[in-house]
Amino acid sequence: MPTLINENAIAELVKQQVNKLTDERLLTKLDGITWSTDQFRKACCGGKDSGWVTTFVLDKFLNEIDYYRGGWLIRGGRGKANIIFAKTACEWMEKNRNRIDWEAKL
Repeated sequence: MPTLINENAIAELVKQQVNKLTDERLLTKLDGITWSTDQFRKACCGGKDSGWVTTFVLDKFLNEIDYYRGGWLIRGGRGKANIIFAKTACEWMEKNRNRIDWEAKL
């Protein structure tokens, strides 16, 4: 008696495993890496303008993402660059992407 195999189900499982491994490798490569706001906006914000990223991500969620409150952003202040911890920022963005108004206008 032949065994029935659902090829679509197997393909989906393989795809999920590949995505999981890829995500894990990417995050491992981000250990110890810091970004500027420009690098962050390109990697995590679809290339949105730095003013947009500052307004709708960095300022809006500052209480959650502030480094001194357990987050991933050290505000640079006047004339100084922000420091963004890449791995933690990516993880936060993935978990909170639906809370960001991606269609907001400056």
